[in-house]
Amino acid sequence: MKSWGFSVLALILTPRLALACASCLSTPFGDQTYTWPYLGLILLPFVLIAAVVGILAYLAGYRPRTLARRLTTRFAENDDPEIIKETT
Repeated sequence: MKSWGFSVLALILTPRLALACASCLSTPFGDQTYTWPYLGLILLPFVLIAAVVGILAYLAGYRPRTLARRLTTRFAENDDPEIIKETT
């Protein structure tokens, strides 16, 4: 009786063949679309930080039109006041 119980216990505890999930079986080279979630998780903090910085900059007055106006006035060529450009 002891050997019968031991053999049943041994059959129950033996490891079975593990099968892969359906998505892993569907592609011949393994499912390589699992890289997209990792890429999304890596880039998500940078996108969120850029959004927060953009909102704070907009609220602080750094709007696109004012930035363009400031840059054009800063880098515009200043005329020399001694040169007379009037023609008659």
